[in-house]
Amino acid sequence: MQDFLNAISLLPKDVESFLSVINRDFMNKVNEIRFRANKPLTLNTKDGVFYCTKNGRVTVNYNDDLYFTDERKMQEIVFSLSRRSIHTYQDMLAKGYLPLKNGCKAGVAGCAVMKNGEVYSVSSFNSVNIRISRDYVGCAKELYEAVGEDCDSFLLVGQPLSGKTTLLRDLCRTYAGQNSFEPKKIVIVDERDEIASKSFGGGVDVGVHTDVLSLYPKEVGIDIALRTLSPDIIVLDEIGADDEIPEMLSGMNSGVGFIATAHGSSFKEVLSRPNIKKLVDSRVFKKAVVLKGKNAPCEVAEVIEL
Repeated sequence: MQDFLNAISLLPKDVESFLSVINRDFMNKVNEIRFRANKPLTLNTKDGVFYCTKNGRVTVNYNDDLYFTDERKMQEIVFSLSRRSIHTYQDMLAKGYLPLKNGCKAGVAGCAVMKNGEVYSVSSFNSVNIRISRDYVGCAKELYEAVGEDCDSFLLVGQPLSGKTTLLRDLCRTYAGQNSFEPKKIVIVDERDEIASKSFGGGVDVGVHTDVLSLYPKEVGIDIALRTLSPDIIVLDEIGADDEIPEMLSGMNSGVGFIATAHGSSFKEVLSRPNIKKLVDSRVFKKAVVLKGKNAPCEVAEVIEL
């Protein structure tokens, strides 16, 4: 329940109050809260999509009594999630997201404002998708045992909502926790502030011996980590951009391990991407781990030796 309440805490007060009265047990099942302009609010769970009536009752039936979000309220929601400063978060909005509290994230859609051929900012917001982050201590035990305690460099492959980021947090606690016999020095390059959620104070536990570079582009963060933080392992989410590859190869040549995630339903799918294939062919990773999917989050489907 608290994860749900954390996710809605930056919404306008009237919207937060409305969502805070829904059934407490149901809150624990929700993984996404979606607002769309002139459409009903939806709550996504692994069991399906649900609506909310105007009095806060959860239903699967589409009817005239549902809670709708008009265009004006959509703009207010984004303004509120931006801590009342759209300008401060302009770069993030241009990339389609806003970081929230405790690793939660809001995906944001609207009208792109272009400058020099690139998205400069966004206006006329029409959709917000809040993804609820939940922290499960011990969820990486199966994965840690599957790859072996001596493996400190592997690629984690999974579909959205399969538990990749949640596993990364628990892996950091496993490798760099206070009770580790020989703890690893971990550096998280947290480009979107989703793993450790440190950029706005607080955050989640990612291990005693972990350093966090929040909101750094991955290629910059990797370079800083290698030059100044002497990591044993660098942890990354959603790899594959052109600029990241040379830095990861440099890190491998320096003896640093990488634990990284990639979106995909299979290893074959992610291997079809040239940049990831280059990393695999260069033996940056010792193993690939494929997750089962959103209906069995954090569970391992396959471990592949590379």
